[in-house]
Amino acid sequence: MTRPVILVCDWRSTDAALQAAREQKTSPVLITPEGAASFYGAGYLGALQERAEKEFPDVAFELIVDCGDAPGHALACLRAGVKLISMSEHNEKIADIARQMGARLVRRPT
Repeated sequence: MTRPVILVCDWRSTDAALQAAREQKTSPVLITPEGAASFYGAGYLGALQERAEKEFPDVAFELIVDCGDAPGHALACLRAGVKLISMSEHNEKIADIARQMGARLVRRPT
């Protein structure tokens, strides 16, 4: 079964997506807009993930934070506790750091 991929922009859209996933018993992949780390900030995105995990412990979801082409934003997101990040271009150094922190650099779903 293919996991639904849902664009989330804030807590309201994240909450709605996870409520629907709970009702439909699905395991969604939530993605932020392209380059989201640069305009939302790592702290906000880390807190968004933390709140979602706390309020929806029964929903198996993944949140992928898009860091565009900015390694600094990717590192900040990792420090903020984000577990899955994506970048416009694969960056092996960032991927290695992510692995060391128990996180992953992944390809953005299309």
